[in-house]
Amino acid sequence: MSRPVDLTGRITGIGDEAAPGLAGQIAVARELGWSALELRTLDGTALADLPAPAVRDAAGQLHAAGLGVVCLDSRIGNWARPITGPFSADLEELERLAEHGRVLGCRSLRVMSWTRDGLPEEEWAVLAIDRMRRLARRAEQLGVELLHENCTGWAGSDAARTLRMLAEVDSPALRVLFDIGNGVPYGYDALALLERLLPYVAHVHVKDALPGDRPGEAVYTLPGEGVARVADCVRLLEDHGYRGAYSLEPHLAVVPHAGVRGEGTDTAGPFVRAARRLATLPVPPLPSPALPAPATAPEQVPPAAVDTGLLLHLLHTPTAGPLETGPDAPHHLTAALHAYATAAARLGFEAVHFGSPAPAAVLRDDTPLPVRRAVAADASFLARQPSLVLRLGPELPRERTVMFNVHLDTVAGGEPPTYDGVRFHGRGAVDAKGPAVALLAGVAAAAATCPAIGRDVTILVQAVAGEEGGALGTFGTRPLVEAGYVGRLNVFCEPTGLRHLPRATAAATARVTVDGEDAVDDRPGAGHNATVLLGFLAQHLAAALGPAAPGGPAPAVCVAGLHTGTLHNKVHGTGSLLLNLAYATAAAGAAAERSLARALDEGLREFTARFSGIPLFARTASDAAQITRLEWEKRGLPALGPQPAWGEELFARAGIDRWPDDEPGFTCDAIWLEGAADTFTTVFGPGSLDANRAHAAGEFVDLADLEAFAARTAALLTAFADDLRYGAVDRPLPALTEKAGTA
Repeated sequence: MSRPVDLTGRITGIGDEAAPGLAGQIAVARELGWSALELRTLDGTALADLPAPAVRDAAGQLHAAGLGVVCLDSRIGNWARPITGPFSADLEELERLAEHGRVLGCRSLRVMSWTRDGLPEEEWAVLAIDRMRRLARRAEQLGVELLHENCTGWAGSDAARTLRMLAEVDSPALRVLFDIGNGVPYGYDALALLERLLPYVAHVHVKDALPGDRPGEAVYTLPGEGVARVADCVRLLEDHGYRGAYSLEPHLAVVPHAGVRGEGTDTAGPFVRAARRLATLPVPPLPSPALPAPATAPEQVPPAAVDTGLLLHLLHTPTAGPLETGPDAPHHLTAALHAYATAAARLGFEAVHFGSPAPAAVLRDDTPLPVRRAVAADASFLARQPSLVLRLGPELPRERTVMFNVHLDTVAGGEPPTYDGVRFHGRGAVDAKGPAVALLAGVAAAAATCPAIGRDVTILVQAVAGEEGGALGTFGTRPLVEAGYVGRLNVFCEPTGLRHLPRATAAATARVTVDGEDAVDDRPGAGHNATVLLGFLAQHLAAALGPAAPGGPAPAVCVAGLHTGTLHNKVHGTGSLLLNLAYATAAAGAAAERSLARALDEGLREFTARFSGIPLFARTASDAAQITRLEWEKRGLPALGPQPAWGEELFARAGIDRWPDDEPGFTCDAIWLEGAADTFTTVFGPGSLDANRAHAAGEFVDLADLEAFAARTAALLTAFADDLRYGAVDRPLPALTEKAGTA
């Protein structure tokens, strides 16, 4: 049997061949229904020459249009830069494009390998390899990848040279960009070249051509009308497992290296025709994969390769939200999500959701007050913090779906990212950009061994905003869960020391506010002393709420920030005290709220009784109850309770230990799965919130821990797939022909 090749959602193109300006490029992409563009120039200016504000503006336009960027076409080593030219130009371009890529959401840079400029063959080779090695080492530090195109340069048209360069550079930051049509003008068999470079191909350009009248010339055609064997190359790529983008570079109206810019001509029309021809190009069908043999033991799953470059790129991209940093700090979560989606697309994932909820879905009583205030005050608050849902495989019933939840937003602060080959440092290293990247490696490892993954078992990945900053998933995870992006098995990727935690606490946050009158230091008793009142209440509440109730556990009470003022010569009449009340069940949370209200009333009465006879504080004591109020920053949130036994057994078969019952859990977005029917939800990830210094200076994660998490994730998915295949489940499952809804 055979199956057709479907490139839906995977075709993109180099925008400046459709239009010189970004607005025109976006218009063509939207006309074609694309989700991304490849960028080379904007209004004739190379990307690296654009100032930072112009790049931010371009990113805003692209992201508002729902478009990502799959590759940035640099001038590094290209036809205009001979090997004898200054290498500093290439190094500077690498630095600039790495910065631009963090704003645009792209870590892939197209490069070439320098023209000869009359040098002897071996000298040209040595210099080109040395330059590429130095570029690759710096690219590793920056978290970008260099995609060498089979175009001009020492390694441009010869597979042996390309393989030599890859071997001698020996860097994960150097891959191959294969251009299907370049063999025609450069006089070689592109399909034969591709056969030797297949394992290294990370990106593909598509053009077609007929030979010109003279060597080195070509007459460019629509895909399939030339001699480049476009369909055969696509078939070979797909048969080898390539799942990345096909980027159109048709050269029908714009040929940059030949000086043809398309001025005064219709560049969009030929580009659109080429794109539509590529989308409908007949491609020889692929053979259907054979049914897999069972592979449930963890040691049968191959090692998972964590993409260290992707993680460094994400660590370099600031994603702390405005609740953490304020509205004016750099915030590139949308770009980070696009970069993550591009990496996932190479594994076969498709984006099935990318956006933010409507304000009405967030402005609810069970949304924390700071979130509601931010949404009401800033129309862009939600739009700047979208969430992404990726899917590997067809839309299947919930019973055949596994959902993973990761968050790419972080808390504020942190040091510049570093990676020494063993350990990553940087904000989000363990919470939770590291787990997010390792998750992709685990899914890829499982799919490599078990073809049922992505065919009989669908994988969903929620990559969410709003986990940090006290938002608790109310504009990230919660709307996605309510929209039905849920599996039978749901795993929230947070640091748990590689043990799974099938519960999650929630928390209520109370603010005790004193709103009295200030006084000067010469007449301190004339006003209300909020410092003394709140200080008393803090001690009283700590003592009243700390002990355990008879027969029950002690509540987790955090007596947090107390603030009145900073002046030494003033009695501050206003201030507030924050308290956080963690709980394991909704009933316990409601009881904690009632206990706090009672304890506050008692504390106010005790304060009045104790201080009414002291002239300095008599007014404060008399008015204490009138000037003090209790407000709830958040309350009424669910907590994730006990989960069904089948999930515990599944994790045991996958070799994953359970978090001990006597060890306290923590709060995360898993709370929003409480009460979801026919599901098992747990928290599972590498590292420790405490030991790995999440939310603190020096946050880190070790590559070994990420690899271990990826391996256990692969084992878990393989065990889940085998359970479906061999019936090791607690009830019958629907047939594969059933379609899952999203409600």
